[in-house]
Amino acid sequence: MFAAALLLPVSLTAGIPSLFDQFHHSEVLQLELELDFQTMYDNIKTNEEYPAVFRFQDSNGNWVELMSELRTRGRFRRRTCEFPPLRIDFSKKDLRARGLLDFDDLKLVTHCQEGREGKEAVLREYLAYRLYNQLTERSLRAQLVEVTYHDTGSRQEITSYGILLEDVDELAARMGSKECDECYGLTASDMQADNLKLHAMYQYMIGNVDWSLSQMRNLKVMQPIDGSSYWVAPYDFDFSGLVDVNYALANSGLGQEKVGDRVYLGSETRNAELQETADFFRSKKAALYQTVNEFELLPKRTRREITDYLNEFYTSLDQGIICEELADSGCATQGGK
Repeated sequence: MFAAALLLPVSLTAGIPSLFDQFHHSEVLQLELELDFQTMYDNIKTNEEYPAVFRFQDSNGNWVELMSELRTRGRFRRRTCEFPPLRIDFSKKDLRARGLLDFDDLKLVTHCQEGREGKEAVLREYLAYRLYNQLTERSLRAQLVEVTYHDTGSRQEITSYGILLEDVDELAARMGSKECDECYGLTASDMQADNLKLHAMYQYMIGNVDWSLSQMRNLKVMQPIDGSSYWVAPYDFDFSGLVDVNYALANSGLGQEKVGDRVYLGSETRNAELQETADFFRSKKAALYQTVNEFELLPKRTRREITDYLNEFYTSLDQGIICEELADSGCATQGGK
């Protein structure tokens, strides 16, 4: 039922790739960013853009160089992280000159912390994107990158993992839709029911409550160009139990005692309303587990921990304990984190 409900990707411009399409030739893309660190930190609380050189290694092993503009992004992470997340803007004219579509706005999820914990957090969040990709095409494509940051001021270099996210406009175009920037206050009745249930169940699965439809927090709202109901695509999973970063905060107002406690935030009030969604997740269980187990950049102990956490989710499905007693703020089950 869910597979039939998905819109097939549309032809954007026949035969013309995007910049993001150029990245999908290896599991880990080699990337370089040349920028002035001091300028970045001076503007960490603003949306001011500053120049940077963007280089990536193509499928032939050659380095491709593009001029770009950077700015910091994110409300919580730019205040908290040792290295802020970035938005990278390219010139539409330059992209067209290279024979590419003009989707020119990419987000870079950077390492928030130095060391092993910071590295693992990026890898776990990348895995969260990969798992959602397994469930629906209506999801942001993510590319794992190994970035070398060159500081033009001090000549310092930092190499770390990061995640490039495709331009939201490209996702919208792939799905025959457009982004709705000011769609605050939407309710479930405005949305495509299957998409909204899938999204809410996924957030429940990974133990994430850091999202809101009405406030458009950590999700993008899309409107199909044929005028049908809105749909959503989520991002930013660092406060989830699956990612499990040490700077995440539990939301006691939603019934969480600790980060990772599952709270179902969909509008459904009885398990019967979620039966089809639950069956869909059961049908995807093997593929989800395979994605975790084959992600060898994470150590075995971490993959086992994530698998155990997903086991708790599937147990809750089988026992029917998601939403039978729905509290005003949602229905919560304790996680094993």
